[in-house]
Amino acid sequence: MSKSKPRYWVEYLFLIPFVGFLSVFELYPLVNMALRSVVETGGGSVSFQYYANILSQPHYRMAVRNSLFFATACSLVGGIGGTFVGYIVPRLPGRYRSLLLSLYSLPMTLSGLVVAFAFIVLLGRNGVLNLIVQRLLGLPRDVYFDVYSWPGLVVVYAFYQIPLMTLTMAAVFGNLDRSLIEAARNLGARPLQVWRYVIIPNLAPGFVAGMSIQFAGMMGAFGTVLALVGGARNLLSVQIYYHISESTYNLPQAAALSVVLVSIIAGVLTLLNLFEKALRPGG
Repeated sequence: MSKSKPRYWVEYLFLIPFVGFLSVFELYPLVNMALRSVVETGGGSVSFQYYANILSQPHYRMAVRNSLFFATACSLVGGIGGTFVGYIVPRLPGRYRSLLLSLYSLPMTLSGLVVAFAFIVLLGRNGVLNLIVQRLLGLPRDVYFDVYSWPGLVVVYAFYQIPLMTLTMAAVFGNLDRSLIEAARNLGARPLQVWRYVIIPNLAPGFVAGMSIQFAGMMGAFGTVLALVGGARNLLSVQIYYHISESTYNLPQAAALSVVLVSIIAGVLTLLNLFEKALRPGG
């Protein structure tokens, strides 16, 4: 008498809640957004005019370019700063390491509005730090760090990006196989050679993975930018916001801009994912 085969299909029933959640809260909004981006307001006819507007109108092209440069700059600052701190963290005593990681987790819990006003108090035109530097160095009142400029926004978002990258790279440095370093040193490798041929190749996949997370977040950066500069800095996220506001309501154009934003993020993340796989041992 043959034994009954195990019912593997029963296990797939547990995927139903996940698939349902994914369909309702991710797939449906994306499909709906894509459909709205090609349907003209009022007439209901299919048109790609809203995408043509993005390609032809200078302020839309500038928004795409600004978003790419801004996300790249923030990711690089966060990546370099987070890697440096992540290198130090595993070398700290246990209690200090836990305290630092706890403090570095705090920025992810704060509202963008709270962070924006905190930086206005610290680095605004009459901010505490600007006033202290002016008095110490005898600088005139019109010389100050402009938190409302592009470099200022990059500094503000470093408050988020460096801790995020630190949490990623601290784990990568902590899992680094020390036997590889010792083997390289025993074979006569100099410190720079150890970094170039052993440490960096082993850290590179984790670094690229952390950069991809940062880039995706910075392409959609919105709350802190809006609180600090409003529409003075032309970003895709800000353009989308103003096209769904009451004064300049244009839902199909906002949907087209959203599709472009999602497409850019998906394309860059795909490339970074391929790059990460190529950097892995044996990739």
